[in-house]
Amino acid sequence: MMRIQLLGPTVVDVDGVTFTASQLGGVKPRQILEMLAVELGSPVAKDRLAEQLWEDQPPASYVATLESYVCVLRRRLGLERGSALVTTNNGYLLDPERVSVDLVEVRSLLSTERTASAGTTIARTEAALDRLSGELLASEPYAAWANRTRELVDDEVVAACTHAAHLANAAGQHERAVALAQPAVGRGLFTEAPCQELMRAFAAQGRRGEALKTYADLRARMIDDLGVEPGPVSRRLYLDILGRTSGVRGEASDHHEIRTLLRLLRQALDAGAHLDSLGEYAISEMTLLLDRQAG
Repeated sequence: MMRIQLLGPTVVDVDGVTFTASQLGGVKPRQILEMLAVELGSPVAKDRLAEQLWEDQPPASYVATLESYVCVLRRRLGLERGSALVTTNNGYLLDPERVSVDLVEVRSLLSTERTASAGTTIARTEAALDRLSGELLASEPYAAWANRTRELVDDEVVAACTHAAHLANAAGQHERAVALAQPAVGRGLFTEAPCQELMRAFAAQGRRGEALKTYADLRARMIDDLGVEPGPVSRRLYLDILGRTSGVRGEASDHHEIRTLLRLLRQALDAGAHLDSLGEYAISEMTLLLDRQAG
């Protein structure tokens, strides 16, 4: 049985014998194994392997070179030709009956059927997050194909965590919603939906300042990097949280909100000569907080 770790530096275990990234016969044999592991159970054509290995500029003799790399890989890992690394008509695959891959298992947890119960979806997403330790394909920090894989997996994590956070909020499990939404916010910096779920979870817990800060951080990223404002859903949610009457808050909470409101006011002023609705609300709320402290 072969076990491949792609989360963190690449490590391969074959029947209890461990091979590190540097023991797989070189960079390109290692990358071939990684590419096949990402696509566990699916054949990957030699043409596609070559395009990714040489970034769309394979050498004229790439087929013979690829075949030699696979031979090196099999020899290093002690694999027979008809074993875990299978030759297909025009490429190669890793046999899922003989190979397990940590990334594939995590992606399976993330891809829970939408017809599954809320409890099952939340639990499977939490289990996936628990296993997402270490940077994906850390042994390939610069390879374009690895970067594309990381982006694809990030998109999957953002979508799954946002959906699970939404279900947790709907079930009144706001602490779990926070834990699910935060990784999605971190991986999808310009994706508004996870920020919205995080804001809802914070607000439901009475953590109004953190909800406001979540919006302020999103708005700053979007304005600074994209030159656009958050969309109407995020904006309405922010104004709703900002306009809610809150319960008794301590002085530390008031200070936190004042800092956040000042930041939003600065953003509004930087955005143009006139104040938008966010700036108007920021001034109003800041005045009320200051009046409360003065009283």
